[in-house]
Amino acid sequence: MKLGDIYHLIVDMGIKADPRGEKKVQKVLESSKKKFEKLEGKKKELADKDVIWNPYTDCRLLYGDADREIKSLLAGIDITPGEIVLADRLGDKGQPIDLVLAHHPHGIGTSRLDFVMRLQPEHWAKVGVPIAQAESAMAKRLKEVHWATKARNHTQTQDAARLLDMPFMCAHTPADSLGYQYLTKFLKEKDPMTLGDLIDTLLEVPEYQEAEKVGAGPEILIGSPEGSVGEKFVFFTGGTSPGPESIPKLARAGVSTIITMHWTEALKKETEKEGIYVVIAGHDSSDSIGMNLILDELEKKSIKTYACSGFFRHKRS
Repeated sequence: MKLGDIYHLIVDMGIKADPRGEKKVQKVLESSKKKFEKLEGKKKELADKDVIWNPYTDCRLLYGDADREIKSLLAGIDITPGEIVLADRLGDKGQPIDLVLAHHPHGIGTSRLDFVMRLQPEHWAKVGVPIAQAESAMAKRLKEVHWATKARNHTQTQDAARLLDMPFMCAHTPADSLGYQYLTKFLKEKDPMTLGDLIDTLLEVPEYQEAEKVGAGPEILIGSPEGSVGEKFVFFTGGTSPGPESIPKLARAGVSTIITMHWTEALKKETEKEGIYVVIAGHDSSDSIGMNLILDELEKKSIKTYACSGFFRHKRS
């Protein structure tokens, strides 16, 4: 399978799983295309051209020719130069790796993470938050993340991939949206009544079982095992965590329990104040769900896959 085809497949899977719906995503792409076409000079020459067909800045082909043939890949949650060297060494030891696939973003995926965070207000609107209130609550957080990510070393791992001629890409929001859709459907079918039941239900998922073995399984952050789950909101996708301003809006919309990967102290204080229960499903384990769904599709295309760096491989098809 060609590297470019893998890239397009992952983006297409992300669009199909996007909580905004495919029609809304197409409007985002149309807007991005118009903005790109208005650019001139150096701005246009240096601009990220993938925005006209890929709505996820945190899913990018970071190094490698799109026509390069890929027969095997090494996937992980956090990829560093160490994992790039690992892939190269595996080839030396008779286990060739043609691509390293990261979950967490690199390159423009970190410097423009705030772009994919614009998914969140639309996500909240689907549970009853008026879109204007959702966008207003998100505005401050978008600026925080934009400036916080500016100072990072965006190309460190990408540079290692280039020097070792190792194709490298990241798949963040598409994987997270796939994980969101999977767990939302799973919890709807199981319909746990109490937070204790919810924890037990999550532990039916292989990725969370594996996390439990290393002390990183699902936990109740706010609430007690006897607490009623009520209206559930699975918060898995949209770049990174929202700002505290979002919590009162979700509370007014009727959200009773938030199931999430991780939660900041500021968010914890606000959810306690609003009386919303919070269950931490787990970070790498939740990320692994979406990554597994992607790798299941790639294996159908005869791609051989290997797991590393916090990624637990579980096949569903």
